[in-house]
Amino acid sequence: MTVAEGQFGVGRLFDLSKFREKLNLSNPGTWEALHRESKSVQTTNYQFDGAKFDLTSILTPNFQVLHSIAWGSPSFPPTYQFGAVFADGQTTLHGQVDHEGSLQARAHYNWKAGQPQQSQQSAEGQPPQMPDPSRLSSTTKLTTHLMTTSGHNMMQLEHDHQGADYTVNVKAVNPNPIDSAPSWAPATKKNDASLTGIYQISYLQAVSRSLAVGGELVYQRPMPDVEEPGLTFAMRYAPPPSELPQPTTVPAGMQSPFPPVHPKDPTQVFTATLAPSSGLLHASYWRRLNQRLEVSAEAQLLASKASHMGEGRREGIATVAFKLDTISSTIRGQIDTQGRLGAVLEERIAPGISLQLAGEIDYAKGGGGQGRVGCGFTLEM
Repeated sequence: MTVAEGQFGVGRLFDLSKFREKLNLSNPGTWEALHRESKSVQTTNYQFDGAKFDLTSILTPNFQVLHSIAWGSPSFPPTYQFGAVFADGQTTLHGQVDHEGSLQARAHYNWKAGQPQQSQQSAEGQPPQMPDPSRLSSTTKLTTHLMTTSGHNMMQLEHDHQGADYTVNVKAVNPNPIDSAPSWAPATKKNDASLTGIYQISYLQAVSRSLAVGGELVYQRPMPDVEEPGLTFAMRYAPPPSELPQPTTVPAGMQSPFPPVHPKDPTQVFTATLAPSSGLLHASYWRRLNQRLEVSAEAQLLASKASHMGEGRREGIATVAFKLDTISSTIRGQIDTQGRLGAVLEERIAPGISLQLAGEIDYAKGGGGQGRVGCGFTLEM
């Protein structure tokens, strides 16, 4: 390559960078948070049964300890968990151990925390806009689960880089570069090591102010003789936010007592992921109707072909849910096409004190349905 050709290539890259800055695109978020708005409305992540009590002691602005007791569940034995959290904006350390000695630990380090960010050029004739520093990060994460039962230990290494208009994530679960050779390896290589574990790499790119696309490549090799690659495509569409109407319970001209909504936050999001190898399509739609009410709809469709692993499958499930905020409580409810109906109520009795009530009934199991009920109490001090 000549010097002139090299200068031409660098110039083209510089022009492309300038063009992306003029578009003033926003970060599309992480791959794991693609359906975050819909999941935050559904009751799935908030359901529990039996009784639980959570106590959080905030010792310093950066350090707190947690105690959690759960009992009365027909699915799980009574448990006690003790945890501690340290966070200073750049480093996050979280550890949790239960009464049986099982340990869960997480460590995050943000390499870009505290670094000044460059301003983005806005449209012509307008001042440059500063990127949101909370969305620009380069974080290394370590997660480990050490269980008292053999075969259930887990270690996960991850690096998540969020740029101005893109996100790259690299992840390795239980990586082992010195595992035994597969049974089908040649006799001359029986003593060689093989790589096992689960490895993932994902990329999301904003192509306009409303649309982001990306993909994820997964390589699974839990044992030397078993390996399976997978590819997933994703699309996230969030149009410019619309003006939210005043809650009907607030008189005209009176300031709303509900938490404010950031003017740049989207008011509706459509997300879809497709995994051709497994035939799984996951689509969700979320919308904020006003300052208090959010609704979501989700559909998961599976259409897999018959293979040596078994017969093909064709099935699906659809879920609709809502989330309603009042001055002192949050109510979530959902129903799906498999006959499950659930609701979760969180009542904030006073600052730092809250009560949770959860219930779910499954009508598909016959006999009038089978249900479960949970009651929880949270205290922060």
